[in-house]
Amino acid sequence: MNKYIYNISIDCPNCAKKVERELQKDSRIESAQLDFNNKKLHVTTSLSRDEIIKMSQNISDEIFFENTYIYKAKIDCAECAKKVERALNENKSVSFASFDFPKEKLTVKTTLSKSEIEKICKDVEDEIVLLEEDIDTDDSQRNDLIKITLAVVIFIIAFISKIPYLYLISYAIAGYEVLLKAIKNIFKGKIFDENFLMSIATVGAVVLSSFSEAAAVMIFYQIGEYFQQKAVRKSRKSIKALLDISAKEALLEDGSIVSVEKIEVGSIIVVRPGEKVALDGTVIEGVSSLDEKALTGESIPVDVEVGSNVLSGSINLSSPIKIKVTKRYDESTATKIVQLIETNNDKKSSSEQFITKFSRYYTPLVCLLALIVALVVPLIIGEPFSPWIYRAMELLVVSCPCALVLSIPLSYFASIGAFARHGVLVKGSDVVEKLSKVNKVAFDKTGTLTKGELCVSSVVNLTELDILPYIASLESSSTHPIAKAIVSYYNKSLFQVSKLVEIPGKGVMGTINGQIYYAGNSKLFKSVPKVNETVVYFGKDETVLGFVTLSDQIKEDALLAVKDLKNLGVQEVTMISGDKAETCKEVANKLDLDSYHAELLPDQKLSTLKSMMGANNTVLYCGDGINDAPSLAQADIGVSMGTAGSDAAIEQSDMVIVSDNPSKISKAIKISRKTEVIVKENIIFSLLIKLIVIVLSIIGLSSMWLAIFSDVGVALIAVINAMRSGKSK
Repeated sequence: MNKYIYNISIDCPNCAKKVERELQKDSRIESAQLDFNNKKLHVTTSLSRDEIIKMSQNISDEIFFENTYIYKAKIDCAECAKKVERALNENKSVSFASFDFPKEKLTVKTTLSKSEIEKICKDVEDEIVLLEEDIDTDDSQRNDLIKITLAVVIFIIAFISKIPYLYLISYAIAGYEVLLKAIKNIFKGKIFDENFLMSIATVGAVVLSSFSEAAAVMIFYQIGEYFQQKAVRKSRKSIKALLDISAKEALLEDGSIVSVEKIEVGSIIVVRPGEKVALDGTVIEGVSSLDEKALTGESIPVDVEVGSNVLSGSINLSSPIKIKVTKRYDESTATKIVQLIETNNDKKSSSEQFITKFSRYYTPLVCLLALIVALVVPLIIGEPFSPWIYRAMELLVVSCPCALVLSIPLSYFASIGAFARHGVLVKGSDVVEKLSKVNKVAFDKTGTLTKGELCVSSVVNLTELDILPYIASLESSSTHPIAKAIVSYYNKSLFQVSKLVEIPGKGVMGTINGQIYYAGNSKLFKSVPKVNETVVYFGKDETVLGFVTLSDQIKEDALLAVKDLKNLGVQEVTMISGDKAETCKEVANKLDLDSYHAELLPDQKLSTLKSMMGANNTVLYCGDGINDAPSLAQADIGVSMGTAGSDAAIEQSDMVIVSDNPSKISKAIKISRKTEVIVKENIIFSLLIKLIVIVLSIIGLSSMWLAIFSDVGVALIAVINAMRSGKSK
């Protein structure tokens, strides 16, 4: 069965019910639920995505399915990218638009056609290039470098020869594209972009006969832009390498090579040494070691054998293995990782939202200030216009907010790459921001702090008889998890059992070496020793000869997870579980938890979590099951397990741990705190430098050189600083 989630548009509640009702009647559809309030349609079916759309529209012409378009968007100016994003979001037919300038990625969710989207973008910035395929930018960078080098050479010749008009040639070579873009934008009524501001400032210097300064400023501006773009492209390449974890094709058992999208569940694929595992599955033949570093962040190879589950995106290191596919391409681990990283810009941090609003008003205000400085101030104080016009031109250069518009999203972009390298997937920069503020952490128990698998913890013989081979022999034919755990623990040759009989609600009885034995719960015997753990009693003639206790094993790194969280200053680390109080108490004591809450139903878990939340608390909840989904959705940050976690838990969570290791949470908090420090550094540094230069320009103590530094120089420093977010040990 395929599971689809559609974003829809429908205004009529009755029509929505009709669509849901008619879809549910179709035998090919397992389930259909239309969420009218959230405008989503959930369908589980054997039909294709397009067939469901066609059926729904035949039922009601009131329903409309939204399309998501993702473009490779080329544009040189970060502020211009924000203008395009703003124009799209202001359109009533667009429900969501995000222009991720560092990634050169434009995402639009809309009922508009592709041509209509492109027209809106072109109306705002006709220089924008929208493509559906990735493009190589090396040629563009090479041409920019040649242009800058030529301008610098001519500038040096002009300086040595003292020929002033050579400065103009140098200026024209370095700035002709800037001037051309500015002229085009003037006819469109756009006067607040960086091209216009740089053109006015440098043309003004030429008018005032400051030829050398005009040329030098434009050259310095272009050098700053070149290194700024180089830094961004370097970051893009690193994230592209991170995303390149999916195999495009797979080798089937019959020797044919097929695209991974066409391979169905149940197919057998062969993975040779050095190749990537194309799809999630189970090993059915062979023994090997897999490198899962790209998925989990763990550098130690994982040994696999027949029966081992393997994740797509891991690399086979030693011997060929055959894998039975358990998940389609669109449901595989590698695909989900790529999708989560690529769509992280859907939710933006408060810092990004602040910069978006700030940039909208900052440039016009500084330009207005420049106009006052150029025309009003000299009239009031009775001084010549020339020096004040020069100061105004400096203000125009300072007025571009590119340092912030570019560096803040890039900081989050780089940090999300760092998360992924540690095997942690984050669904938005807002999560990174909130994660840095976490002061309370609540864990589910089973599958989160513990492995979620019963294992034998003790074997108690009450007589001289070694009960383990007997009880394992009686349980060997059962498929019950407890029976499997006992047989797996013994793992030796078994006795021959005859006349094996299952006693409903109690256990089993069978004959071994002519003697009847019983194995099961306390109802099989007159009296039994009281044991708090899960227990299987063994005996004969209603007399207990011994018992086996079983418990859910604590994960190897759970203790480290709790210790690291406390070292990071987390005020409370607790456990919220539906398991028995005795079991929870034992786990809490072993892990040194601050508290625990046991025997809770899903709604009680949610109530307990809400009691932890408050105005001064940021609460993280970590779970893996369907019963955890309400709590994951309610928590400030919901964290689910990527392998053991249910689909419902993963969908509701803000963060996914691919390797299921809870200790990854503390690593994620460290990365988020580092990122927030870098973001604040860039905001304070950029605004402070610009404020200082604005003041110095007004009082006449600045220069065009300093103004250009406060623009491209500060932007370059901020970008380099932002890229530190992606570096983590």
